[in-house]
Amino acid sequence: MASTFWCGKTVLVAGGTGFLGGWLVRRLVDDGAHVVALVRSPKSESQFFQEGLDVRVSIEWGCVADEAVIQSIFERYPIEFFFHAAYGADVGRVLEEPLECFKSSALSTWQILDFLRRHRPHCVSVISSTDKVYGSQSVPYREDMPLQPLHPYETAKAAQDLAAQSYGKIFKLPVAITRCGNYFGGYDFNFTRLIPGVVQSIMRGEAPTLRSNGQFTRDFLYIEDAVDVQLLLAQKLSADANLSGEAFNFSYGERVKVLDIVHQICRMLDAPFDPVVNENSRAEIPHIELSSDKAKLMLDWQPSHGFVEGLNRTVAWYRQYFEEQLDPANYLEEEALPVENTPPD
Repeated sequence: MASTFWCGKTVLVAGGTGFLGGWLVRRLVDDGAHVVALVRSPKSESQFFQEGLDVRVSIEWGCVADEAVIQSIFERYPIEFFFHAAYGADVGRVLEEPLECFKSSALSTWQILDFLRRHRPHCVSVISSTDKVYGSQSVPYREDMPLQPLHPYETAKAAQDLAAQSYGKIFKLPVAITRCGNYFGGYDFNFTRLIPGVVQSIMRGEAPTLRSNGQFTRDFLYIEDAVDVQLLLAQKLSADANLSGEAFNFSYGERVKVLDIVHQICRMLDAPFDPVVNENSRAEIPHIELSSDKAKLMLDWQPSHGFVEGLNRTVAWYRQYFEEQLDPANYLEEEALPVENTPPD
């Protein structure tokens, strides 16, 4: 059911071509919002372009860490809400470019929040952090536990998280933070991630290969539930200043072993494969589980789906996606973008 709250609102989404960003843009435009999407590059393998969201929003080309780009956007649009969903998790990519991760996550958040402090103090902001900021400590993670990041991605997101807390608590900006379990769902084209990577291997007739021994455990959040929490938190924050600077965990509270997920997917796809396990993971947290009690108490949050339902929906989406490809080996063959949707030189 569409929410009337967002009808007519002007919303800036950073990371519109990303996994979370694409789903968030889709929901907002369906609910009648005027979305300004900050897009760094024309990523054709994204929901944003594949489903024509680009023609339903105002696109601004540029980097979220570019202060001039941000200032220009706020000068030209009456932005009321800001969602920072730029730079999703990709362990390999972050290890290759750790400074870029810090710039896109922490530095950009600090710069944007300081701009809002000086020029748009009533703009409501939701910053997407991660469950990884807690580092390796006893589970379940609760919001009053210290942040203990180690991996460059965890460190960058923790700095982003803390900056948002500071600007909310000290400067009273209406900003809050989401710390979610691992997102999963359709339109995730990062096949280095567990669920899409496993389905891809099976649909190609190959045994799934894991970078770990499969004994790690993770907590999850189906992507449509993830969009719900972004919008719920923004709406609650707009009405309650006491939420400024607060961080909230969102997940199903189920610690699921990686190897068990692989076996589940194999059963769903009637695949007679045994996964290939490795020991190639670098500086990854072995066990993650979140407590969402704070969100349930303060925001009255309840997920609309569960892990099993979300996994069924996700696997069904990928099965259809791969079956529709004329040549499965070339399922990511890029198509030229329309001229009007390419970035300026």
